[in-house]
Amino acid sequence: MNKKVLIALGCIILVIILAITGKNNQVDWTPTFNEVDTKPLDTKVFYDQLPFWFKGQSTKKVHTTFYEYNQDLHMQPADKSIHNYISVSGKYEIDYTSFNSLLEHVGYGNVAFISAYHFPHFVKDTLGFDVKYNAVELIQSNKTLLLEHAKDTLEYEPKISYGASYIAGETTGKKLGYWLSNEGDEKINFIGVPYQDGIFYIHTTPEVFTNYQMLEASNTGYISTVISYLPQQLPLLIDKSVKVDPEFNQSPLRYILSKESLRWGWYLLLLAIGLFMLFNAKRRQRIIPIVEPLKNTTTEFVQTVSGLHYEAQDYNGIIQKKIIYFLKSIRSKYYLSTEYLNKDFVKKLAQKSGKPVEDIQRLISLVIKMKSHTFRTKEPLVNLNKEIEKFYKNNKPM
Repeated sequence: MNKKVLIALGCIILVIILAITGKNNQVDWTPTFNEVDTKPLDTKVFYDQLPFWFKGQSTKKVHTTFYEYNQDLHMQPADKSIHNYISVSGKYEIDYTSFNSLLEHVGYGNVAFISAYHFPHFVKDTLGFDVKYNAVELIQSNKTLLLEHAKDTLEYEPKISYGASYIAGETTGKKLGYWLSNEGDEKINFIGVPYQDGIFYIHTTPEVFTNYQMLEASNTGYISTVISYLPQQLPLLIDKSVKVDPEFNQSPLRYILSKESLRWGWYLLLLAIGLFMLFNAKRRQRIIPIVEPLKNTTTEFVQTVSGLHYEAQDYNGIIQKKIIYFLKSIRSKYYLSTEYLNKDFVKKLAQKSGKPVEDIQRLISLVIKMKSHTFRTKEPLVNLNKEIEKFYKNNKPM
């Protein structure tokens, strides 16, 4: 690996490390309300506190739509299907079919606590309430939440720029909590809506359940009082704001990918392996292809042509071709000109081939004779072939 490649590789790794370091220093204020993440506007702290408020009660998380989950509840005994249903999110996303299943579930005597800024219209219409929003303030001042039947209050600094939401107009619900506007007006943010044998608790300030607000709050009595409206003898049913397939949760890489520092370390490892394979492949010598030597097709050609002449009984044609091939081999092997087949040629050929002059003279005389005559029988061809084969046999190497 040359010096330029090493420098380029070092620069890439340095940029990635700087990007990871810089990214880790940035706080993500996205309001995802995820119950397992630790970002400021997630809800891990709140859900981690539920076992202390509901001592000895089991907790079940809904990873699917509530309609799908409710089908499983129907298969359980009646005493096992009573729960405290809890959902905290920025936008309460439930489909119409699932909400009808939730209505049926609450109607059996269950309790549902839903905290969100936005609700589907069919939820508001069915439960008889409406939500409105104050204009977003350029500089948000601290807000104070109060309870109607308790002295607990909660003062917090809003970090979500949705604008303060509240329940407006006529409502079938009972007022349980409110906040005060800058003009001193009471804005209802917490109501209880009875439904058959159960009850819905609607809360419109979900930010107070986020990690940041739970940790920054000087007094958590407000949260405890709000949660105390739910029967503590019932198990918990958590409707996840971020639906994740349970099969994905079993992935060995889930923990690595869930932590930002580990996730970027994993990506860096994959990049390093890819670069190693790339540069290592370039250093290896390529396979040298086998080059087949060029075949000498002259002999095959002569044999083919001779076969054609022989089948046609053109003995004279074979004789002439054989003479041409013989003289060509003399030129290529001994570097002698065959233009003049005289005594000088015979002498030189005898010297270079190591044959007696008499044998060479007899062969050349036969060649000269056959070049100037036409033969129709194969006996002359046989004689010529014998003399040429005799010449090639035990020939002196050059």
